[in-house]
Amino acid sequence: MRIAVRAAVLAALIALVSCSVNQTIVIKNDGSGTLAMHAEVSKLLSDYMASLAEVSGKTDMMKGGKVFDVATIRKDFTARPGLTVKKVSAPTPNSLDLEIGYTSLTDVFASDKTIKGSGALVYSESAGTKTIRMHLDRSNYTQLSSLFPLLNDPTVAGMGPQVNDTITDAEYLDMIGFTLGDEGPALVKKSYISLTIDPEGQIISQSGGTVNGGTVTFHIPLIRLLVLDKPLDYSVMFK
Repeated sequence: MRIAVRAAVLAALIALVSCSVNQTIVIKNDGSGTLAMHAEVSKLLSDYMASLAEVSGKTDMMKGGKVFDVATIRKDFTARPGLTVKKVSAPTPNSLDLEIGYTSLTDVFASDKTIKGSGALVYSESAGTKTIRMHLDRSNYTQLSSLFPLLNDPTVAGMGPQVNDTITDAEYLDMIGFTLGDEGPALVKKSYISLTIDPEGQIISQSGGTVNGGTVTFHIPLIRLLVLDKPLDYSVMFK
């Protein structure tokens, strides 16, 4: 039963990430900037999530038939020191537009004790050079809820890798195949979480991403994030 439930919720996560999700962090020379995101999911996914909410008894999910809870998202980000919510809207039942401003990236990192203590995301400055590093492993995965509110849900949090977990890629793919059918494993393999960093200035170096002009984009394979049998490391340096 636990495997079946895990597979069902995991399938919802995979479907969500497989749809259109574009995120960009703009960083100005003075340390201020914005985070902008547009996410859009298919009607098939929204119907699936509605069914999942009904089965799990979580009546607070899919409020008003909408995939994204705008009020909860606004409340979550408004409560974080150093952030200003410029826009949160759901132009359609299956889409979300989000824009957040910050006056000091240094202060944002320093004020969030969860981020600071987990080592999952580190920002530093030295001699005019700025560095953002992301290190993900099984020991700090639970702290990711501070960065990604979706993972803050207790049910969803249990779907990720545990410190002593021994599950393999093949076992995850078998679960997805059981839940979504033969096309499920292929869907997992082409699912990514993408993050684009757009600093004002020159990118000096990066690791794990792709540079396009003055931006660097990190494409994180979803299966790697969910299994995390090996740590994931990404970084960008700019000035």
